[in-house]
Amino acid sequence: MDAYRALIHENISYGDLLRDHPYDADLIDGYVELMVEVCCTGRETVRVNQDDIPAAVVRSRFLKLDREHILYVMESMQRNTTQVVNVRAYTLSALYNAPVTIGQYYTSQVSHDMAQGWEVGT
Repeated sequence: MDAYRALIHENISYGDLLRDHPYDADLIDGYVELMVEVCCTGRETVRVNQDDIPAAVVRSRFLKLDREHILYVMESMQRNTTQVVNVRAYTLSALYNAPVTIGQYYTSQVSHDMAQGWEVGT
């Protein structure tokens, strides 16, 4: 577990995240621990988005997450206004989907800002 935790810390620039977001330390640590737990599972599959995904696939995706993915998940979770019943499952899905949805999310944000008349430099 310690080896996976160290690798995840390195991949997400853990020290920089904590320095830049000191009030979110517990949240960031929760993400890290969830990823470590999943990476170390002895199960063949992990339930993500109500689907059983091979644990090796989930592990691979988690080990590719970087600082920007974590910031994206943090922002997405903070913007959520619906009640989440199973926070663990919701967070697991958000982390797993982050590499696939981050580009679409920020493209949507830019489109929204442009439609609102936002201009560079204002």
